[in-house]
Amino acid sequence: MNKKTGVHLILLAIFPVVISCGMYQEVQEMKKPRYEVGEHKGVKFCAECHEDIYNQWLTKSRHSVATTNKSFIEFRDKITDNFVLNALMGEAMCYACHGSKKVNEGINCETCHGLVITNTSIEETHERKYTPGRENLKKKNFCARCHELPDAMTPYSDWLESEAATKGITCQECHMESQESSFRYHGFDSAVRDIGIYSDDLSIKDIELDFPLFRLKIENRIKGHAIPAGGPSRVLVLEILFLDIKEKELYKVVQTFQKKFELIPLVGLLPDKLIENTTIKSGEIRPLNFTLPSYIKGKINKVVFSLRFYEVSDEYQGDIEKAHWISKPILKEEIIL
Repeated sequence: MNKKTGVHLILLAIFPVVISCGMYQEVQEMKKPRYEVGEHKGVKFCAECHEDIYNQWLTKSRHSVATTNKSFIEFRDKITDNFVLNALMGEAMCYACHGSKKVNEGINCETCHGLVITNTSIEETHERKYTPGRENLKKKNFCARCHELPDAMTPYSDWLESEAATKGITCQECHMESQESSFRYHGFDSAVRDIGIYSDDLSIKDIELDFPLFRLKIENRIKGHAIPAGGPSRVLVLEILFLDIKEKELYKVVQTFQKKFELIPLVGLLPDKLIENTTIKSGEIRPLNFTLPSYIKGKINKVVFSLRFYEVSDEYQGDIEKAHWISKPILKEEIIL
């Protein structure tokens, strides 16, 4: 018996334990597509009449690369390369939200709007399905079917407790707001494709140095969700550099804001139990205090702040040294002391 076969036999032995952990039914639900399945015509079909919407989706929306971006492909392959996870859920769990593997267009028009009615003209499909279906697309929990996973990814739960929910402002009203046309904006905007969307949403204020204490506050001005809004893979990082009169680095502080999880027992890779949540809630102004080392006393001339996002695979639990994507700065400021 070779080593690989031996590992597989061991994993088969623990497989019933994994199933008995109450995961099985939950996994089966996660494998079900959150969209209508069948014959997809693809985005080019819709683009024949909706070219502007198509171009927004293609150039701005991360939905358009949901099945082709590096992060998705690497994570999918880790699932299928893990013997137990592949047997338990396989790549079906990935494509349940990220769009049809067959057309490989990510979250395309049909993922949200549904398929064209078979043997029916597109005009009749609009009349019977797409036009009345707009009301369903406006529902406050429509996006939650893919953008809400218990503990791991909770923008909808965040929204329910936010100022936006109190005022009845839905995800769609913010992320699909359009002032240039009569149709909804389909670029959706994401930090990965346009970091500028956060430029006015995070601020650093009330900076105070009372050596050895250094204090500041960080504010999340978004009315609808926490920052970071995604799951454990998205980490917000505050970096503070203390420089001397010659711009030489004296000291550096790195503060992360994220969710940390215990991974699934025996299997690993996927988050199981939330153990820490330092994300910044909607509307929160969080005070931060740092104690500086004595050797830099009297030497600090300038302090430089930067905020940026890091993407880290779940298995690395927010270790930014293992990030596979780092954003440009959301915010970068400096002060002279």
